Amino acid sequence: MAHKSSPPSDKGKGRKAKDSENDLSRGRAALPPPAGLDVMPRPILADDIREDGKSVVEVEASEAERVALAEAYHLVGISSLKARLKLAKRGPVIRITGALKAHLTQICVVTMEPFESDVEDQIELEFAPPAYVTEAWERLAQLEASGATEDLPEPPDQIVDGKIDLGAITSEALALALDPYPKKPGAEF
Repeated sequence: MAHKSSPPSDKGKGRKAKDSENDLSRGRAALPPPAGLDVMPRPILADDIREDGKSVVEVEASEAERVALAEAYHLVGISSLKARLKLAKRGPVIRITGALKAHLTQICVVTMEPFESDVEDQIELEFAPPAYVTEAWERLAQLEASGATEDLPEPPDQIVDGKIDLGAITSEALALALDPYPKKPGAEF
């Protein structure tokens, strides 16, 4: 069941809304929302994820969630935000892969006019229990200390309280996929 929360406020964060508007008008990238932005929670129990890799989950933001995310990400609006995620458990590690699709309106840094755009991105993440993640970081530190030169895999993210928040994964994937300097098609500096 989706829980709705009100958009985060700027009160007590040291930055005023006017400061953010000035940053955007000067073409600076907006800061990402604070960690723990709980706008569209979609927790799933790690124990409910199947070993055979056939768990597929569709995540779609409600209108209220899209409004809150648009405000948090300094967008004019988000008319759709969806992710199709495949969940697979292999031992203690849960792998999440999928595709993000969004249609949004943002401000062009050249013309300062709103324009619509589509955002599509791939999602690839791994999660594991806290003890496994700690061990993985320790192994990585040992390899780096020994002078290993090959590409070292990044340890998985931590499963918190036995849950993985698919809504947070979706909203963070959108944040990472956004162009920090969006330009309207045909606009030039």
